[in-house]
Amino acid sequence: MRRPPFDLWQLLCVRAIAEHGSIHGAARFLNTRQSAVSRSLHNLEEQLDVRLFTRSPVGAAPTAFGQEFICWTQTILDNVADMNARAQRTGKGENGQISLGIQTCVLPGRLSAFTAEFRTTYPDIVFRYSEGTGKRLLRRLQHGQIDFAVVTRRNLVPALRVTPLWSDRIVAALPTGHPLATQPEVSWADLRHEIFLIGRDNAGQDFETLIQRKLGDTDIDPKIRRHDIGSNRIVALVQNYEGIALLPASWLPLIRDQHGHDVTIMEIRDAGGSSHLEFGIVWRPDNENPCARSFARYIEAHGP
Repeated sequence: MRRPPFDLWQLLCVRAIAEHGSIHGAARFLNTRQSAVSRSLHNLEEQLDVRLFTRSPVGAAPTAFGQEFICWTQTILDNVADMNARAQRTGKGENGQISLGIQTCVLPGRLSAFTAEFRTTYPDIVFRYSEGTGKRLLRRLQHGQIDFAVVTRRNLVPALRVTPLWSDRIVAALPTGHPLATQPEVSWADLRHEIFLIGRDNAGQDFETLIQRKLGDTDIDPKIRRHDIGSNRIVALVQNYEGIALLPASWLPLIRDQHGHDVTIMEIRDAGGSSHLEFGIVWRPDNENPCARSFARYIEAHGP
C-alpha cells in the first residue's frame, strides 16, 4: 500500500493558516515555531506539486485550488475527530454492538422492558438478536459467538454469570372439547394418561424434565411426542386433538388471539402449587467486549 501524500499534522497546519490568515498566526494557535509551520506547508506543496497559499508580508491567502483543499482538509479532520471520539467511546463501552441470544420460548418483547433504560442511556450501542433452544444458545455463549443469552435457569455451567429475570407460570393447553376442559383447573395426576406434545421452542427439555418429575413415579409412563416445530404449530396440533401442550403463561394472549375458542388453557396445580419456568440472563465474566461489560454492570445493578 502506498504511503499517503500528506499527514494529519500538515492538514492541521493548512487549516490553521486558513483560519488565522498567516503562518505566524497559525504557529501561535498550534503552540509551535513559525518555522515548523512554514516547513510543513512547504513540504506539502512539494509533495502535491501545487501551490496552496500565496505568501506576502501581510499574511497568506489561499489559491483557487487551496480553497478546495482547505474544504477537503476540514472534512478529513472532522472525520478523524469523529473516529477518535468513537474509538474512545467504544473503548469505554459506550459505542458498539452487543449480541444477545433469546430462548425461543420467551415471549416476543418481554426483554425490551428490561433493556429500555440501558438503550436510552447508551443510544450508540446496538443490540443484535438471535434465537434458539437454551442448549444451543449456551453452547454459542461458551464459544464466544454471542455476548449474552436469555434462557431458562436449568443446568447452567458454573463458569457462567447469571442474573434472574422473571418467573413464568406453566399452564396446559387442551382442545376445548377435551373432558378436562370444563374443570376450573387440573392436577398432574389428571394428566397422567395424556399425550404431551413438545416442540423445539417451548422449553422442551425443561418441560420433559418437569413431566418426568411429576409423573415418573406413577404406574403409567408419561407419553411424550417430540416435534421439530414451534409453539404455535404445537397448539395447532392440540386443536386437532393430537395431544396437549405445556406453555409459559406469558404466551396466553398470543394463543387466544390466534386460536380463539378452539383451545382451552388450564391451570395445573398440585400440593406444591403451580410449576414455573425460571428465566435468567447469562454471560461469560471474561468477555472482553467493552459494550458487553457495560451491559453486564447494568444487569447486576438493575436485576430483580
